[in-house]
Amino acid sequence: MTSSSDPSHPSSPPDFVIVGPLRAGTTMLRLMLHNHPELALVGEFEESVAMLPDAGFPSARQYRDWLATQRVVQTRAYDLPDTHSDYPAIASAMWAQLASKHADAKLIGCTIHSRIDRILDLWPDTKFICLLRDPRDVCRSCVGMGWYGHPADATPDWINPIRRWELTRAKLPADRWTEVRYEDLLREPEKTLTRCTDLLSVPYHPDMLAFHESSSYEKLDPKLAEQWKRKMTPRCAEIIDARCMPLMQTYGYEPSVTSPRDAGSLEQLRIKLASKLGRFKWRVNRYGLGLVLSWAIAKRLPITNAWRVRVRTRINDIDRTHLR
Repeated sequence: MTSSSDPSHPSSPPDFVIVGPLRAGTTMLRLMLHNHPELALVGEFEESVAMLPDAGFPSARQYRDWLATQRVVQTRAYDLPDTHSDYPAIASAMWAQLASKHADAKLIGCTIHSRIDRILDLWPDTKFICLLRDPRDVCRSCVGMGWYGHPADATPDWINPIRRWELTRAKLPADRWTEVRYEDLLREPEKTLTRCTDLLSVPYHPDMLAFHESSSYEKLDPKLAEQWKRKMTPRCAEIIDARCMPLMQTYGYEPSVTSPRDAGSLEQLRIKLASKLGRFKWRVNRYGLGLVLSWAIAKRLPITNAWRVRVRTRINDIDRTHLR
């Protein structure tokens, strides 16, 4: 547990981290665990690892410049004096400030999706809960978020976090990690949550199933599992199967057909075009054509460019109005 109440002095690391692909249900799991009387979660802490390369750390100046344009960081208003002179010190200082708001909790955790494989470079002793979900539902949900315009184009958002997780898991002893599935969380919530609390050495508590009473989420509904069977074309599911095999079978997700066939060159071209067009329409609907075109230019400028920062800030402001 993080015990220091002084946010300017980094203290202990996260006791545990929820990892997994985006749109896998990590927010729901976070809310459940946060409802446990002995646990607290600060939310997503992507700013700790999202800009990291495969090895090493950017300079403190590069990190600060990047942090200045991040939406979540802007809302958290961290106090990061220049005495934090390198990347790990800045990340630890941010964690200490977030954790200090939950000083009464026995254990404090967070959620990270992006550079799962770099977490141990910052916090070598933390525990991990990996949440998995059927890749066909993850890809379908990514389209709903506007990240892609076609589900088959979203498979890297499932494959890459899983591969990063496997790299991390290989470095961990058995008592430092567990894996749970979104579908099991819906169908057998008490059994699945008990796997999480056993890892953290706290008892199961029924309050975790009352998470919906203090959030915008609905009560658990097993019908939310495997929505792709009702909302996705058979051909789209087959392409996702082909791209996610054999990883999906490793985690208990059977393909929709015996021998899934990936898209050929012409079909792949149609998918790419549909995805680009769908994403463009989604972004114009949310941000307006002018802002979309402005960002297409501004993102090519240095991260410290004043106009780029203004455009990014306008986008962040709009995104904040849509947070759940």
